[in-house]
Amino acid sequence: MSFFPLFSAWFAVDILLATYAHGVHVDPNDIMKTIESECGDIIDCVDIYKQPSLQNALLRDHKTQLKPTKEPPKILHKLKGRNYSFPEQTWRRSGSCPEGTIPIRRKPTSADDEAAKRSLPFFSYAHPTDAAIKDEGKGKLEIAAAYGVYGPYHGASAALPIWKVQVEPNEFSKNYLLIASPHNRIFPPIIGLDPPDIKNQIAVGMAVYPSVLGDDNPRLYIYATNDGGEKSHCINHECGFIQTNNQFALGTMFRDSDSRVGGDLYFVTVALYRATGPAVWWLSINEVPIGYFDPNMFPVPFIESFHNEMGGRVLDTRPGGRHTLTPMGSGMYASAGANNAATIAYYLAVNKNGGDQVDDPVNTIVTTAKCYDVKNLGPDRDHPGTDVAYGGPGGYYCDQ
Repeated sequence: MSFFPLFSAWFAVDILLATYAHGVHVDPNDIMKTIESECGDIIDCVDIYKQPSLQNALLRDHKTQLKPTKEPPKILHKLKGRNYSFPEQTWRRSGSCPEGTIPIRRKPTSADDEAAKRSLPFFSYAHPTDAAIKDEGKGKLEIAAAYGVYGPYHGASAALPIWKVQVEPNEFSKNYLLIASPHNRIFPPIIGLDPPDIKNQIAVGMAVYPSVLGDDNPRLYIYATNDGGEKSHCINHECGFIQTNNQFALGTMFRDSDSRVGGDLYFVTVALYRATGPAVWWLSINEVPIGYFDPNMFPVPFIESFHNEMGGRVLDTRPGGRHTLTPMGSGMYASAGANNAATIAYYLAVNKNGGDQVDDPVNTIVTTAKCYDVKNLGPDRDHPGTDVAYGGPGGYYCDQ
């Protein structure tokens, strides 16, 4: 079967889903319970077999995999003795979803659909060209990230920091762990060299993104695209992701988790990894596998990752024609060190057997070094994995 009819069919459905403007359609009859969180979030417990992704025509005959064929990478036991905290999500204080359902956060009333449509193309992780990032009245994507190209990999794991910062209207500030592979499958994978493209992408992170997520709190998100973000933009439950666990809700915040410069630091551990058998990519949060992307999400097969990336991104909408004041990470430069700058900790690649693979993300991308930077801090002296610091304050002087 040709991939192109499948590709066209997917985008037809993608257009249909896009009419919900970054929300998802849930039939009220499929809601088994509703939880009102103390932070204002409304969580609907939806029948696992009636979740939005399964309404896609391509998945009509899909048999939901309730558990992965391979357990996620283990992270937490490696971190004993480190003064880091891994908090629970706030909504869990107010209740829990019953077995056989998954939690889906309702679209916040404060979300701005028009601003979201303008900003979503900047959420893609394709490396920008000069033409792509220059100010064209829409904004500029600012990046400070490191990436490894010593694969092929079968995924990645890390601890992502939780930092609350103030963002300018209609902008976002986020961190992420990304795995990616090219559409061009006919290439010699040379260790240390970039693949020809990274159009198949899956990312997980924490974002302050009021236009979509509703407020200035850092919230958990996942993102995927099958064309480098040209037309396909899938955030959380919009398309392709099939959730199987009732403990974590996408788009929600973690309780009592405001990291402080030089003080307490809070993290969420994440992993994107391929299970055995077909190319099914699973997401785990704090070592709990919460769901997966069906292979039909990627008409050009996503079999391995040839590009593992981590760092921060900011959307600069050029308010008043000047560079944004939106910080990245903690607002401190990467040179401030792991206790002050935002740091993605304990990054490890996943090898083809599902085990840890020590990897050095030595390649970097920094769009405006005056504002934001990244620093590979190297292997953690006391724990497995590599630490990568990123961030910066933003500011008007960035244009100078």
